[in-house]
Amino acid sequence: MKKLTALCIIAAIGLQLAGCGEDKNAWIEEGKGKIGATLDCGQFVVDGTVHTFPSSISEWTNNGWHISNNYDNKDTFELEADIISNQFELFSDETEDEFVRMYAINLGTEPAKIVDCTVNEVKIQVADNDGYAKVVLPGGITCKSTKEDVIAAYGEPLSTEDDTLLYTYESQDGLEIEVEIRALVNNVDEVCYTISDKNWGYVGNAEDCKGFINDALKTSFYCDYATYVENKFDTEENAQALYDAEVEYYAQGLMYYLAVDYENVDEGIAQGFSDVAKQVLAKFKWDDPVVDLEEGSTYGSFELTMYPTDFLDIILEDAQAVADSGVDGDEYAQGMLDVVSQKVSEISYKDPVTMTYDIDLDNGVVSNEDWDEIDDILMDYAE
Repeated sequence: MKKLTALCIIAAIGLQLAGCGEDKNAWIEEGKGKIGATLDCGQFVVDGTVHTFPSSISEWTNNGWHISNNYDNKDTFELEADIISNQFELFSDETEDEFVRMYAINLGTEPAKIVDCTVNEVKIQVADNDGYAKVVLPGGITCKSTKEDVIAAYGEPLSTEDDTLLYTYESQDGLEIEVEIRALVNNVDEVCYTISDKNWGYVGNAEDCKGFINDALKTSFYCDYATYVENKFDTEENAQALYDAEVEYYAQGLMYYLAVDYENVDEGIAQGFSDVAKQVLAKFKWDDPVVDLEEGSTYGSFELTMYPTDFLDIILEDAQAVADSGVDGDEYAQGMLDVVSQKVSEISYKDPVTMTYDIDLDNGVVSNEDWDEIDDILMDYAE
């Protein structure tokens, strides 16, 4: 009996010795082997799982994380297109106190739930303690790394502020990504990946607002979007689509005004109205916006003076003659097209209309409702 007890004690000691022999830093080498050695690989490891930046929020929620239960509307709230959310937390499903902070951005064209949006920023506090995520950056940078280790792995940072090193790289989608690595005392204690604001076109003061509004109007009505695209307010494809949508809106509105069935009209006649619409839009006129925005503020206003065309007025008499002629169908539509085509060169302007609109730099600068009103005033569609 004594021998059996002694054997059990020896076995227990053996197990303890085996535990002491485990490599507590094995997660670092394992994580390092899963991703590239440089930041532009666009990946990092959190608790053994590889994450790409940027990615969808669902890449996290499908891999052991959930949005904080503090948000009652987390399953129903929808983020508007091209908008960045407020900051929120994702918590680990496995470790109760482990969390990361995030902002989401909706890069789509329609409102979307947060899990279907893209991670705009992820900020992770790291430490060599329980309750903190085990994060491995490219090149094996972890909470055990010093500022000197970071520089040795990635080179000199673009800037150093408050013990935070700033680096950038370009993602596979061509986006500029900012990576901030903080070593507040001796070792890395916080990591932050962000989609740079430089990707979207920056509007930060009154002069920026003036330029943005003018460029947006030139894109919409003149198909003059070189500066708009150069300043990264949108892609060339989307800028062209914006102009095409304005042309379609005006052409359909013109046909509706003349009682032309734009849904069933001959395609050639419909194209003719689109050509007229382009000519009319090219004559739209406005003064430079007068912007009231204090330095450092995100809220303000601008005053815009617009000159509606008199096109709908000058076509009325001849259009009425076509309506009274008794023709219908495509013959009627062609008669109306002939009228408007001949009147474009006679366009002049009504009395100017001056309106004041809100500016919100955190929410698209100008609201969609205000852009719609500007459209209708210049097109003389406003009631």
